[in-house]
Formats: sequence, structure tokens, C-alpha cells
Amino acid sequence: MSYIQGVSRKQAVLFPDTVDDYIEEDDPARLMDLFVDRLDLQKMGFVRSEPKAEGRPGYSPRDLLKLYVYGYYYGVRSSRKLERECKVNIQVMWLLGKLQPDFRTISDFRKLNIEPIKAVFSEFNRFCLEMKLFSKSFISIDGSKFKAVNAKDRNFTLNKLDDRIKRLDAHIAEYLSELDEMDKEDSSRVLSREELEHKLEVAKQRKEKYEGYRSQIEKSGEKQISLTDPDARLMKQNEGFGVCFNTQVAVDAESHLIAGFKVTNNATDHGQITELATNVKKDFGSDILETTADKGYEEPQDMADALANGIVPNVIPCEGGNTKTIEFPYKEAEISDEQRASKKTDDIRACLEAGVIPDAYSNILTDAQIIERNSYERDNGPEPGEVLKMSMVEMTEKAKEGYFIRDPERDFVICPMGQILRPKSVKRDGQIRYCNKLACKKCPNKCTDAKFKEADFSKDTLVRIAVKVNKSEDREKPFGGSGGKRKKVVRKKVKYVLHLDENKMNQRKNLSEHPFGTIKRTMGDYYFLLKTKTKVEAEMALFLLSYNLRRAINMAGVSKMMEALA
Repeated sequence: MSYIQGVSRKQAVLFPDTVDDYIEEDDPARLMDLFVDRLDLQKMGFVRSEPKAEGRPGYSPRDLLKLYVYGYYYGVRSSRKLERECKVNIQVMWLLGKLQPDFRTISDFRKLNIEPIKAVFSEFNRFCLEMKLFSKSFISIDGSKFKAVNAKDRNFTLNKLDDRIKRLDAHIAEYLSELDEMDKEDSSRVLSREELEHKLEVAKQRKEKYEGYRSQIEKSGEKQISLTDPDARLMKQNEGFGVCFNTQVAVDAESHLIAGFKVTNNATDHGQITELATNVKKDFGSDILETTADKGYEEPQDMADALANGIVPNVIPCEGGNTKTIEFPYKEAEISDEQRASKKTDDIRACLEAGVIPDAYSNILTDAQIIERNSYERDNGPEPGEVLKMSMVEMTEKAKEGYFIRDPERDFVICPMGQILRPKSVKRDGQIRYCNKLACKKCPNKCTDAKFKEADFSKDTLVRIAVKVNKSEDREKPFGGSGGKRKKVVRKKVKYVLHLDENKMNQRKNLSEHPFGTIKRTMGDYYFLLKTKTKVEAEMALFLLSYNLRRAINMAGVSKMMEALA
């Protein structure tokens, strides 16, 4: 018995097949074709959306957009690979009418249409809303790190630069010492004078380069610098540290469609709920939107802002339980019944700050109380204006009297031992943490109760008094004889108890983790091809568009969606 035989490659046919015969009626390529044809590319701002009257004709942006939508849908992102698909892939031939643009044309289209490509994602979501595929019940917000086009060796923090410059100084001193000894005595050495001078010159050049990086960071106010992608930042991932972007995604509860996204270079998820959820709420046209998120989003001010904007933040508490205390600054005001019943954000905020629970939150907020919060401020030490006029030497001398002094221009802190503490992270309350683990390893003094010297400063604070911690008595004493009086400040606050929805919080992981896994599997090594945050957002929009396209097809089918588009 023989095998099934194919058609001879050289056989001629009287009536040749058309390309359309090879594309099935429910092929996703047909939906992509119809969706892109429906878009108003000129209104969306695509470059060359109208052909020029003179000169050589160019490729239509509509065809190139179809190519990218198809490519990201099937995991082909490289412009060179997309060029090959145009020559060998029958679906792409059908989509583009057998056009074969070169890789440079394909690549330039993506780079020149960053904002319009983001708008394509929004347009598809709008179409899904018209088809009522979004449930709008609630959203789940989560973040994941995606690698940038930047190796770790081409990323520098201030502490890393300080350490490298210090080591180079030691190498330079060693080379100079060896050269001096070579002049004084006639002894055989491993390295010749020429080799030592070469090493000395290389060390000086590297030191000059690192000092330039350090100066650039200090002037920019950033904490680190990335040489390949200037917007990427060093972040902790599951597999260690990498230079990444942190992508925030809002997932619709029942449909699992991506309702919105945001690309940041913040290493943590603190303070990311309000902005993203507000944009989704606007797209949904909802008065009140519920959201859920994990423990990494527990930031009191962000949760309060979310409530004031008509968003219920069901954030899993770090300490466990299903309630969370939320505070607002108290503003005395007469609240009318109309304001209380209103779902407008201005009215909701006015109610919350006046100590009145809006009707929209009647089952969510309870126990409204107007309380007084006492805080203590030390009124000793140099004034901020005095610090701003100090030189580096004067700041160091003042710090030795028992203070942590922050230089706002170069954004570092000088400790009582004269060491420089660099910014480490931003805490949930907005304070910036400064530390220097390398300097503290062998330091004989204990200026704080932290494991290492860590000083927390708000953006407006320049001076903090240092204390020695007496471990035997578990109490603090002034460092270096400094003490000072404390001034009591009383502020009124409105405190509420926010009742969190345990059912929604339990669904969070099933909603948020699946899209990230699917997207990273599609990406392969899950790193972006484009550089800078703005361009990365466009590439992320293509990923999420392909995810939503696939999800919508699973829910409604190609035929039904094409009928809605027609």
C-alpha cells in the first residue's frame, strides 16, 4: 500500500487557485483585515495615512498595521522575520495582497506611529464594549516585570558607582606607588613601565567615565542610569535582578479581557491603583468601579485617592483580615442630601473629607470618626534655608554634631560619621529611604534602630536628628550630645473602616496571572525590542491587543465579530 501522494510541483493547471481559497472563512486573519479596514487612520494620527500627490508611492499604513497585528498575534515581532513572513506565509500574502516591504520599512512604521498604535488597542476595546464582551463587574490589577533592551552591566546605581570609583582610586594609587618604586630601585618586576602606565591610563579613563555617570545621575535626580535604554530600571524579578519595565494591567473579572494598562519604571506597585483604575472607569462609563489587588498595592494615600475617585480598592491587607482603616484630612463642610446621593467624584470627595459616608459607599465604609492625630516635630538643628547655603564640607561637619543632613541638589544624605547615604527606595507613606550598606558594615556606631544606617526623609525634609540605640535598655539617646525639643502638632482626620470583599480578593490571582503568562510565552524570552518608555508602551499595546483579540475570538467567534464589524 502506498502513501498519500501530493500534487507535482511542476504540474500546470487550467484554472489556478486564488489566494483567497487558502484562507478559511473563520480564519483570524479575516477578522484582523476587517478590523483594520474599519479604523480611521488619519484621525488616529498615523503617518502617511493620506498618499502624497507626487513622488514614488509608499506602502499604505493600513497594510503595515495589519502585518504588525498579525505578527504579534502569532508571536513574530522582529521586522526581519516579518519581512520573511511576507514571502512565505500565505495568510500574510492574503492580508497584504502579496506586498513584500523590506524590514527597514516595517521597522520604521512601528517607530513613527507610537501613539497611534496605542490608540489601536483602545479602539479594539471600544469595539469589545459595543459587543458587550466586558462584564464591567470589577477589575483585577497586577504588575509584572518585562526585560528591557539593557544588560545589567550597562546599568549603574549611585552606590555601585561610588564603590567602583573607590576601587579605581585604590588601583591608581597602587600603580603610582609601583612607578615611584621603579624609579628608586633597579629590581626586576612582573610588569614593565609601559604596561603599568597603560593600566594607570585605563584606570583613570574608567574613573572619569564613572564620575561622569555619577554627575549625570545627581543632576537628573534619578537613582540610577541605564546606558542602552535610559528609561529602564534595575528591578527584582523572580529569577533575580534585571533591567526592566514594570507593566501594570487591569483585567476584567468575567471576560478576562485586558481593560487597561500602564508601563512604569517604578520597581514597586505602590500607588499604582488610582490612575489605572480611573482610566478604566472612564472607558467603562461606570460611576463606581470595584478593583482588587495584592499586598504590594497597600498604600494608604493611594487607597484614599481611589475611594475619592469612585474606585473601591479591595487590596489584600499585609496583616490579614477583611477590613482596612482609611483616613482623609478633615474639612468641615455642610453636605446636602443631593451631594450625599451623588456619584460624581467631586461630591464623593467632599463627603469623605467632611466625615459623611456617601450613599454609593453605604455598604463599604462604616464607623466614620473625626479624630485628632498628634505628631511631633523637632525644632532644633539647622534650618532648611541654612542647609541650602552650606558647602559639602560644612554639611559634613554639621552632620558630625549628630544629624543626618540631606543635600537636595545631589540627592544624598550625610550621616554623623561623614558617610554618604544614597536613595534606596520609596516607602508606602511616600518617604524616601537612604542607606549605604557598604559603609555601615564596619561602622562602630549605631545611629538608628535599623540593621544598617537607613534614614527616611520626605521630599521637603533636609535635617533629621541622629540617635544612638542602647540595645540593653532598648531606648534611644541623642547622638553626639544633640537632643532638642519636640513641637507637638495636632491635625484633624476623618477615619473610616473599609470593608474588603473577600470573594473578589480570592479571585485576584486567577485573573491577573494568566494574561502575563500567556504574553510572556508569546514573547519567548519576554524582553522588549524597542527602547524608551514611550516606545515600550506601544509594543505593550500590540501584545495586549493580540491577547484581547485571541480572547474575544474564544468568547464570540470570528464570524460573529465580523458580522458586528460589517
